[in-house]
Amino acid sequence: MAAAARSAARAGPRSTGPAAPDIKGAMKRLTSVLSAVVLAIGLSVGACSKSVEGETKKWTTYSTRVTELSALYPGFKGALEARKQAAQKLHDAAGTLEGDAKISKLSEANKALMAGFVDDLDDIEAKIKRLREARVEAAAKAGDTTQLGAKVAAEDAQRALDRVDEALKAGAADEAAAAAVLKKIGADLDTAQAALDKVLAVDQAKKDEAAAAKKAEVDAKDADAKAAEAKVAPWTCTYCGSKNTHDKAACESCGAPKAGEAKADPAAK
Repeated sequence: MAAAARSAARAGPRSTGPAAPDIKGAMKRLTSVLSAVVLAIGLSVGACSKSVEGETKKWTTYSTRVTELSALYPGFKGALEARKQAAQKLHDAAGTLEGDAKISKLSEANKALMAGFVDDLDDIEAKIKRLREARVEAAAKAGDTTQLGAKVAAEDAQRALDRVDEALKAGAADEAAAAAVLKKIGADLDTAQAALDKVLAVDQAKKDEAAAAKKAEVDAKDADAKAAEAKVAPWTCTYCGSKNTHDKAACESCGAPKAGEAKADPAAK
């Protein structure tokens, strides 16, 4: 007995159940995963953050665009040049800075260059193009005497475009005047565009309604044709499988009634 006890003591405690979970190992794995996630997020944010190179490229692009706008709209050249000179001072100031301070100053210069009336002027070309295209579409519908709204909207749009052309040619002497002029131009274009969009939307709704009615008519004719075919189509006896002509109320082979027909009452014969 004593020997057996010593042997058991040397063997150590005997397991009586499932092994305890490795909590420390699990925590290490979880910490490793979380660290990887944090690192990935940090890299992603870093990739999207601003840089000296990125802000410098923006400045080159924006400066080129301001020069193009001056050529497209000579009446605004003075205001555009004044804006560029003011932004240039901010851009030059970045040359004496380093790191985040440099990036911040370059970003400030870029925003100063394109903000306000410059951004509005940059959008004008796309707005005019869209309005001209919508006016042409509405004018094409104006030939129909029932499309009076399209005719009126197309004419109003053309007048708005003429006013815009004149205002852009006249330009503005300074930034404040440019902002006011472009605000008026934008409102003119938006009003004309909204009127055309409404007319074209009503026209499209009518077309959709007519197409739906036509489809419903075609579907109804198809349904009637199928119903007519079903009335004269031969039917198959559900009891013996024999084919019977459509006018037979009972199977010619076994006498079973056609599906849906009441079985003949022998007493009535």
